Amino acid sequence: MRRPEEQLQRSVVDLLRLYEARGSLTFTHCPNGGYRTPAEAGMFRSLGVRAGIPDLLVWLPSGGHFQIELKAGAGKLSPAQAAWHDTVSSLGHRVYVCRSVDDVERCLRAEGVPPVGTLAVAISADVEESTGVQERAR
Repeated sequence: MRRPEEQLQRSVVDLLRLYEARGSLTFTHCPNGGYRTPAEAGMFRSLGVRAGIPDLLVWLPSGGHFQIELKAGAGKLSPAQAAWHDTVSSLGHRVYVCRSVDDVERCLRAEGVPPVGTLAVAISADVEESTGVQERAR
C-alpha cells in the first residue's frame, strides 16, 4: 500500500456512507492537502482555508458535530493539526484522532450513534410493523 492514510480514509468514508444512508449522520472532507502553486495557496488562504483542519467533519441529527483526524500507522499530528485540535477543544468541540475503522466506530459510539447492525435490526422491525411482513435474513 503506497498511501496508507488515503486507503484508511476511503474505508472510513465507505463506513460513514452506510451511516449516512440510514440518516444517522452526514459528513464531508475538506480537501486542504495536496500541492498548490503559490498563487493558488494565497488565493485559498484569502478565502479562509486553514492548515490543520481534520480530515472529516461530521454532523448528527441531534445538532451535534465533531471532527475526525485520520492517521495511519504511527503517523503524528503536524504542529498545525495539534494547534487546531487545541483551539477547537478549548471551544468545547470534539476532535478524534483515529487510526482504524474500529477507532471510528468507537468515536461514533461515544457520540451516541447506534451501530450499523442495530440500525439494520431497527429498520427491519419498522418494516415488519408497518407492513406486517418480516424481512428475511440474507
